[in-house]
Amino acid sequence: MASSHNVERVYGPDSLRIMAAASYKSLPAKFRENERAKRKLALLILRHIERGEHDPSRLACSAVIDFLR
Repeated sequence: MASSHNVERVYGPDSLRIMAAASYKSLPAKFRENERAKRKLALLILRHIERGEHDPSRLACSAVIDFLR
């Protein structure tokens, strides 16, 4: 099975706005300057988008909960 890190996808403007709204500001402050933490949160956001979540608030919440596990 291929790693999700190597999968290329194209997202439309609506999906990009949703992902942006759920991203950086939802990351706990102590992790905001950590590139590894930002990458991990981005991958979690992508995972939830792929699973069909499109509400920015729920997307951010789900991604951060997974991030903190």
